[in-house]
Amino acid sequence: MLPTRTTVYLLAAGLLLLLAGFAIDFSILWVILGYDGCVVLLFLADAAYAWRATRFGRLSVRRERPARLSLGVDNEIIVVLENHSSVRLTLTVRDEIPLGFRADPLQLTGVIPAHGQRRLPYRLLPTQRGDFAFGDVSIRCRGPLGLASVDRRVPAGEAVQVYPNLLEVRRYEAMLRTSLVRAGGYRPKRMPGAGREFSHYRDYTPDDDFRHVSWKATARRNKPITAVFESEHSQDLIFCLDVGRMMAARVGALTKLDHAINAVLMLAHVSQTFQDNLGLLVFSHKVHLYLPPAKGRAQHAKFLQALYSIQPEYCYVNYREAFNTLIARHPKRALTMVFTDLLDATASKEYLEAAALLRRFHLPLTVAVADVPLQKLAAEQPRDGEHLYNVLTARDLLAGRSEMLRGLERQGALVLDTAPEKLTIDAVNRYLALKTGMRM
Repeated sequence: MLPTRTTVYLLAAGLLLLLAGFAIDFSILWVILGYDGCVVLLFLADAAYAWRATRFGRLSVRRERPARLSLGVDNEIIVVLENHSSVRLTLTVRDEIPLGFRADPLQLTGVIPAHGQRRLPYRLLPTQRGDFAFGDVSIRCRGPLGLASVDRRVPAGEAVQVYPNLLEVRRYEAMLRTSLVRAGGYRPKRMPGAGREFSHYRDYTPDDDFRHVSWKATARRNKPITAVFESEHSQDLIFCLDVGRMMAARVGALTKLDHAINAVLMLAHVSQTFQDNLGLLVFSHKVHLYLPPAKGRAQHAKFLQALYSIQPEYCYVNYREAFNTLIARHPKRALTMVFTDLLDATASKEYLEAAALLRRFHLPLTVAVADVPLQKLAAEQPRDGEHLYNVLTARDLLAGRSEMLRGLERQGALVLDTAPEKLTIDAVNRYLALKTGMRM
């Protein structure tokens, strides 16, 4: 039971009048004391009203939310309040969210009519993947006179799982349905005519690529004939996910590993168009998980279940052991997308050697997740001696990283160097380009 500002102001005014009464006329003290007594009685009556209106059984609370929360994006949570009493309630509500998450707004206010319902939405931003729990819902009910409020704590605890960004997949599907994929940054390739797998012949049109003209078919039919190609289907695509110390660096609210996992899930969704077989290798100083390539909903469910609980490890990365394991478990040629980042010379040298080994059996695509804070530091103008040292060190690290990536390209490996926030779009676009324009 708490007084509101109105009650405090009324009592403060009575106190000032009481002090003034001592100085002016002692006979009006009884009037002032009567005024203060009325304020106190009204406060108690208002508090009793609010207490009765919110006692057990007269107010129920439940929470509407997605079955699985998505990491790094706003998830809509709705607190549903049902008033079973015959009086109107004015409430301030605060949900107890998992520790470290961000809610906007923190407090919700609303008026619930008698025997009515009110839905109060807010946005929740999860900052970690894994298993978490909501707590109880705290409610402050204000009396009808606005003099008193009563606090209640309604039990509403429940467990919740935070998965990688599933909302981005739904957004991609929505853009496909509304033809806004290009506006979202994705560049889908036309299925027929862009790949290297022969489909059929048709008559030549002025818009066709002259390199696709089949001269033998043209000679037989005595008119220009175009060979139509389509993207290759049912190929093996293996995601190699580095969970070592470099991927633990945070960029905004998410780690590099979080961005990489979001990209893997989006690629797994987009690859359904080509009916590719998807595999997964998770590694750091050792191989933590290997899923052999397969297709279908069961494989996607395994991906989701495996990726939602993976956390970065602060250890070195043994690329050679990881790639040797992959070659031994899956010697058939596949497109392998390695999500990692490299800065120091030792790790770069080990990766170059391991990538050369992997290239003998597979088509590796190195997806390098850039260190944005380091890039910003390298772009700054030195202010003093210490800052000059930091800037030069950052520039030296970035120069070594660029040289390493160029060395990979000179070996014939494929490289995609991108910022974490652009990782999903750039990885999908590179995958689509490979599927529609290059034979593995």
